[in-house]
Amino acid sequence: MLSIVYLVLMSLLAGILTGIVGMASLTLYPVLLSVGIAPITANATITVAQVGGGLGTVTSSLRELHGHWKQAFQIAVLNTLGGVFGAIILIHSSNAGFKKIVPVFIMAAGIMILSPKRRGRQAVNTRLATFVSWLSTFLVGMYAGYFGAASGLLMIAVLSKIVHENYAIYNSMRNFASFCNNIVAAIMFICTIPIAWEVIIPLLLGLFTGGYIGPIIVRYIPSNVIKLAVGVFAVILAFVLGYQAYL
Repeated sequence: MLSIVYLVLMSLLAGILTGIVGMASLTLYPVLLSVGIAPITANATITVAQVGGGLGTVTSSLRELHGHWKQAFQIAVLNTLGGVFGAIILIHSSNAGFKKIVPVFIMAAGIMILSPKRRGRQAVNTRLATFVSWLSTFLVGMYAGYFGAASGLLMIAVLSKIVHENYAIYNSMRNFASFCNNIVAAIMFICTIPIAWEVIIPLLLGLFTGGYIGPIIVRYIPSNVIKLAVGVFAVILAFVLGYQAYL
């Protein structure tokens, strides 16, 4: 009973973070490891459960998505195509190798989050800048399909260059793209990787509820405050998982 309450509460937190910056994998991965689920199974299970969280975030983001559906669909398609390739890589990965590479991804994400934004001259070649931005959307989708820890923040960084709107708008597009990406990846994982079905219901309950709350919070709390907190958490978690994997 205590483990179920623990999973629901942590999933609720993960869902809220998902709606704000996209951190469900980063939050829930160590939680599932702590209850004895193997690394790759844990990641695949989180992806399946995130479909429920995505329903919450997209529903809550409908206000921001209004009038931006065309661009949101373009971003989602490209991001999801990348996710397919990332899911294929995960399917053919080993638990040992996966467990060792995860802390590296998380540390890199944490450093990127905490690094100050550089101000420089605008790109001369607008077409090249656009191409790089769209390619980055694909690559972030690929990473999200593979693991996805902090992929939401990486996606936010990319969309800030593509979408000339405020944070709440391109965060809503990220929520929609992540939802589509997770649906496709979840189908692939269900067909090829063992899923810890015994924890799915607690994860779904927490992720859906938290996912609905997250976008509402975005409307009121400054994004720099949120990013700082998540960045510090990512660095600490990277050290903890790195210690467990390498020592």
